[in-house]
Amino acid sequence: MATRAQQIRLGIFFLVSLAVLALFFIVVAGSHLLRQRDIYYIESNSPVSGLNKGADVKYLGFSIGRVEDIAIAQDNLATVVIEISVERRLAENAIRTDTQARMASLGITGLKYIELFGGSDDASVLPPGSAIVAGETFFSSMQERAEVLSAKVEQTIDNLNALLSSENQRTFNELLNNAANLLTAANALVEDNRAALDETAANMVVASRSLAQASATVAMTTDSLHVLLMSTKLQQTVDDMHVAMHKWREQMDGPIPLLVARMDTLISHVDQTFVGIDQTVGASRQNLLRAIRELEETLQNIRETTELIRENPAVLIRGRSGEAQ
Repeated sequence: MATRAQQIRLGIFFLVSLAVLALFFIVVAGSHLLRQRDIYYIESNSPVSGLNKGADVKYLGFSIGRVEDIAIAQDNLATVVIEISVERRLAENAIRTDTQARMASLGITGLKYIELFGGSDDASVLPPGSAIVAGETFFSSMQERAEVLSAKVEQTIDNLNALLSSENQRTFNELLNNAANLLTAANALVEDNRAALDETAANMVVASRSLAQASATVAMTTDSLHVLLMSTKLQQTVDDMHVAMHKWREQMDGPIPLLVARMDTLISHVDQTFVGIDQTVGASRQNLLRAIRELEETLQNIRETTELIRENPAVLIRGRSGEAQ
C-alpha cells in the first residue's frame, strides 16, 4: 500500500506534467492564435473540385495563408466565394489591387490550392476584406479549348458527311471511271508508240553519255586552266607586268612631266618668235611698197626715154654735142 509520501510525489508529478502539457498547448496554440491574419475573398465562376478548407494559399511558390471557408454566393448561384486568410508578416503589402488568384493542382493527387500572382509596385495595397480578382485557371483554359476543339471536330464531321453524300459519291464514281478510261487510253498509247519511246530513251541515253563526256572535258579544261593560273610562268609574267607598270608610273611621275613643261616653254618661245616675225614683216611692208613705187617711177622714166630715143635718135647725138660744147 502506497505511503503518504509516495502519494504526494505522484500528485506533484501529475501536477507538473499537467502544467508542462498546458504550457505546451498554450505556446503552440497561442502562436497560431496570436498570428495576425488578413481576410480576403475570391469569387470564382469555375468549378472548385479538389479545393478544401485548410488548403494552402501560395504567393511566388511559398505558403502565406490558408483557405478558411468555401460557400455559394447568396446573390449568384453560379459563383463560389472562397474565403482565405493571409498571414500579415509573410505578405505585408504584397497583395495589390491588380493581384489575381487562380487554382492550381497539387501534384497528381487531385488536390488544389490557391495561387496568387501578378501585382505591380505602382498599384495600391488591397485592404483586408476586399475581393481578389479570379484569374483564368489552367483547367478553365483547357475546358474552353476543348469546347473550341469539339466545335471544330463537329464541323469537320459535318463537312465529311456533306462530302460523302450520294451526289458526291456519284461524282466521285464518275471521276474514278474517267480516270480508269484515261489510264486505259494512256496504256494503249504507250503500246502503240513503244518503238518510238524506246528510240527516245536510247537517244536520251546517248545524250546523257555525251553530256557526261562534255562534263569530263569541261572538268579537264578547268583543271588545265587552274594549273595555268597557278603556274610559275604566269606568276612571273604578272610580276614583270607589275614592274613595267611601276616603271611606267615613275616615268609618268618624273621625266615626262618635265619634258611636257619644257615643250610648253619651247612652244611659248616659238610663238613669241612668230609674233616678232609678223611684226618685222608688218614694219618692212611699207618700205617694200615705197621701193616698188620708186621702181615703177624709174621704169616709167626709162620707158619715156626709150620712147623719146626711138622717135628721135638724134637726141643722143645732140645730147653728146651739147655736152662737148
